[in-house]
Amino acid sequence: MQIPFDVYRAHAGYSQSDCKTALESAARLYENKFRGGRDKAKPSQAMIDGIIYHAAILETERFFQDYVVCPPRNTKAGKERAAEIEREGKTAITAAHAYKAGEIIIRIGDNEIISELLSTGEPEISIFDKDEETGLEIKGRLDWLTGDGVIVDIKTVAEGKASPHNFAKQIANFKYHMQAAHYMQLAGAERFVFVAVEREWPFSCGVYELDAPALAEGAALRRKALRLIADCEQSGVWPGYTPEIQTLSLPSWGYDN
Repeated sequence: MQIPFDVYRAHAGYSQSDCKTALESAARLYENKFRGGRDKAKPSQAMIDGIIYHAAILETERFFQDYVVCPPRNTKAGKERAAEIEREGKTAITAAHAYKAGEIIIRIGDNEIISELLSTGEPEISIFDKDEETGLEIKGRLDWLTGDGVIVDIKTVAEGKASPHNFAKQIANFKYHMQAAHYMQLAGAERFVFVAVEREWPFSCGVYELDAPALAEGAALRRKALRLIADCEQSGVWPGYTPEIQTLSLPSWGYDN
């Protein structure tokens, strides 16, 4: 279903990002989800960029209607114009954002594979369900679901990071394979495609699917996270990084050999 992001976010279900946080620190998940920590956090520049470029790629018509170029907001005129734009229910963006968004739209349109994937379907699809094993409410918000049921996920990345080698490392680092498994389970989908788009000239793109071992590892991580969350809910204990003293070793590169 297509619903406003705020409505999706307010739903009590656990998202793929909640699962990632739980694996890093259940205590941090508790602070974010139940004590307003997520609302207090200031969005990073990468997050702001991602929101803008996602809108440009997935909802191009709305992007040109709702995103308005504003003078620099470190000036009086810029602050006044930004406030005016916000009163109109629109979003103020910089000229640099507008330029990059326009270039990304062109690159996406020139890529036959991406154009085909986005030729049918809908953006920002929210799905809600209950995990059978744990009984937890779960949720996901798909960037794009094609007419024939393929999930398309847009990742805006730094220069050079859309290459196969570098994007594979990002999948492992940011647990994108767990995200793929979570969304595929929710949507009952058999395919999940990443579209990696660089935020700098020449705005190169890569289109990727995960192999079976990567998806299996993602599903195992997802199951581990949901079981951990269920245990925390039942016990009322949400452990942090170190519930007891741990001994650390230096990584291999930390030694002067």
